[in-house]
Amino acid sequence: MCGKSTLIKREIEPYLDAVGGYFVQRLFCSGEKVGFKMIELQDKESYALEKTIDSISKETDLVVYLSESGIWESSIETFEKTGVAILERSYREGKKIVLMDELGRVEQYAPRFRQVVEMLLDSPIFVLGVLKKERNPFLDRIRQRDDLLVIDLDSWDYQEAVEKVREFLSEAGLIDKS
Repeated sequence: MCGKSTLIKREIEPYLDAVGGYFVQRLFCSGEKVGFKMIELQDKESYALEKTIDSISKETDLVVYLSESGIWESSIETFEKTGVAILERSYREGKKIVLMDELGRVEQYAPRFRQVVEMLLDSPIFVLGVLKKERNPFLDRIRQRDDLLVIDLDSWDYQEAVEKVREFLSEAGLIDKS
């Protein structure tokens, strides 16, 4: 069994040249989870869902991180600058799919980022995303869309979820249907 991000990674890796967007990398220091970093999807080598680091203070583009005082903090600026730039670039470059792995709590406080997400969802481009299970106005608006398929790995059979992702990739023109 694997999680949402791992499932998506396995299925889209062969098509990375046609996929834009970002994923959130889990950062570990001395075996402890210390942060989450936004990474632009570029190639197989950089598509690592986890990374071990020496110090969180050396990292950029952090989404959420454990501060020196031991408190989890978030960076709205990462969404407003890095996230917006990644999503706009993916759109301009004509990527067939834009990955947003993942959307959650912090984004509701990033108005420009939310605007770009909604623009992409309203556009003809295919969007593949991971939504946190929690409820907030931003995520609830996304879930209310009638042009959205939500695959919940807690309630779906895993192989059924894989097949749905493959159908999506086929509809986006990445997998040959024959």
